[in-house]
Amino acid sequence: MNAEISIFGVLVPSVLVCAIVAYLGMSVVARCLRYAGVYRFVWHKSLFNLSVFVCLLGLSVLLLTKVY
Repeated sequence: MNAEISIFGVLVPSVLVCAIVAYLGMSVVARCLRYAGVYRFVWHKSLFNLSVFVCLLGLSVLLLTKVY
């Protein structure tokens, strides 16, 4: 995995880019789960959202390492 990614000449850590992608994905997933009513069955909404974020972050890092 590359240590940095150049965005318009600015070097940013690749994990930061993955975290932003994971956050955007988590917000979409959270909105879909809220619409479907899944949060009624979840004990702690914040911990559930954190676990979804960590899973999406791991997936985005995995996909980024496959690309590079």
